[in-house]
Amino acid sequence: MSSYRALILSSPGSRGEQSFAHALKQVGFDAEILNIEEAIHLKLEVDQLSLKYKLVVLPGGNTYSSVLGSGRVLALKLQYGLGWNLNKFAERGGLALGVGSGFETLLQMKVFGDDYALKLNEQAQFQEKWIKVTPSGNRCVWLRGLGTMELPLSEQNTEFVIDSFSYVEAKGKLERLNLGCLRGETDDRADDRVWGMCDMTGRIFGLLPHPEYFLSWTNTDDWYVNPTRAAAPGAGMAIFENAARHAEI
Repeated sequence: MSSYRALILSSPGSRGEQSFAHALKQVGFDAEILNIEEAIHLKLEVDQLSLKYKLVVLPGGNTYSSVLGSGRVLALKLQYGLGWNLNKFAERGGLALGVGSGFETLLQMKVFGDDYALKLNEQAQFQEKWIKVTPSGNRCVWLRGLGTMELPLSEQNTEFVIDSFSYVEAKGKLERLNLGCLRGETDDRADDRVWGMCDMTGRIFGLLPHPEYFLSWTNTDDWYVNPTRAAAPGAGMAIFENAARHAEI
């Protein structure tokens, strides 16, 4: 059993918990799935979190039916129900991952500052497709050493936006400090879009595509075209391998 424990925090409407658990166990973590209400009942505040766990995952999905905005209710519960400060958790050596609406939760918690958000895509439609993304810079420990990869997208809020009142400064910070650490083009626009973001420590990573759904080549629709690759790991697994690699740092 690994000496490092990982917490996968579930909530009403979240999904992918078992896929995260499988990936983390594959790379050596002792993974535990815990519901947010149980965490509040156990009073799992940030000091206890730092003592018990090395890694925290906020899965995606339609958390709390997104009635107040994707990820917002969970963010409120983490901040005011548990008093979580994930920046402090990272400074103590912890790792945190938010995927899809879990990324939105990180943004709502202001983990990356006040100037960044996600909004409904221009088509106002749920998007389910594969996208090509490329790591940018070397700050994010989750992405170090990785090249361009394809990952599945399954979200509605897919437009990364910068606050208009502080746009120049916030965009400059994003570029200069390599906080916009995962980039890629889109079908309708040729510019370089942000698909993932990290904090200053590089240990908190939020992204829109889902690495937990590409752990094996059999997760792709056309894997049978080249069945010899069926046992090969998918691109998403490399992200979790990096987490294990940097758990000791």
